[in-house]
Amino acid sequence: MVHVDAHWSRRRWLVAGGLLPLVPPWGHAAPSSPSATAATGNTRKSPLVFAVITPRGSDAAVAAWTSFVKRVSQELGQPITLKAWVSPDSAALANAFANGEIDLAWVGNSAALAVVERGVGEVFAQMVTDTGSTGYHAIIVTHKDSGLKTLDAAQQPGKGLVFADGETKSFSGHLVPLYYAFVKRGINDPASLYKEVRRGSHIDNLTLAAQRKVDLATANDEELKMFKAKDPDLASQLNILWTSPVIPQSPLIWSTALSLDLRRRIQQVITSFGKHNALDEEVLKQVNNLSAFRKSRNSQLITAGDIDMFVAWQQVNRSKDLSEAEKAQRIRAISERASRLELRLKLPPSVL
Repeated sequence: MVHVDAHWSRRRWLVAGGLLPLVPPWGHAAPSSPSATAATGNTRKSPLVFAVITPRGSDAAVAAWTSFVKRVSQELGQPITLKAWVSPDSAALANAFANGEIDLAWVGNSAALAVVERGVGEVFAQMVTDTGSTGYHAIIVTHKDSGLKTLDAAQQPGKGLVFADGETKSFSGHLVPLYYAFVKRGINDPASLYKEVRRGSHIDNLTLAAQRKVDLATANDEELKMFKAKDPDLASQLNILWTSPVIPQSPLIWSTALSLDLRRRIQQVITSFGKHNALDEEVLKQVNNLSAFRKSRNSQLITAGDIDMFVAWQQVNRSKDLSEAEKAQRIRAISERASRLELRLKLPPSVL
């Protein structure tokens, strides 16, 4: 019997923070138990909710993750509902975890940081690609015939260039390029260089650059690989102008309201997935060309935390609306926040 929770209406999810209910739960409905309780102490209802970000759109995300979530549900003997997380607001994601609306999620490093900092979630696993990699790179691309051959050339003001940047909370789409490609090169205000700055998803940015509708665009090399597989002719029009240092693969996080026993079972199922079953190997390939998941922990997010704190500091330091005293007060608050976050990121995992 498939359990359908009537409370998960489309309107509620969208209003609550960007969750779009697309796939029903798998497995047999089971009564709620004390092993999974919300942060408030209320009994958490079955099924578990597994949210995934949508770098290539909601339909593509659900298609990629459906078989995997179904198999995990079967192995756990626990119904799971797959949800597409469509909001770029990391605070909304943290709220959804805090309110017991999400139990598990695949999210970017920046969004995971917000959940961990709030104390309502924890990193427990990390993707391993079909090449064995546990990292990827942010990139800046141009059309091959753009005439832009170097990053320096693309950062000269007054050229009337159009820049397709990522959403402001996108780790590889915005924060990593901002930090490494601009700020560390002495450019604190990238928008001042360009005629127009647009914001979109990786796939949107790659498409715009390939179609010569923008002059340069951010994305990451994993999404570029997917883009090449889907539309090789269009992807052949792109040239990679800049590549970032390695970024840890996006993590899986769970709610800290889940019981330790359930967390252990979830981690065991997911980190052993595909190791004993050839069919499950094919399921993993559907999820971003993966070969496995490996154990991970909050310390995976240290680089994300460093960049997030730097961006917060930069926003205060560059503000023209704050007095020097107000800037000093806010910078102290950022330093205190950074100290608290560092302690949280260095905590040992709840499940070893």
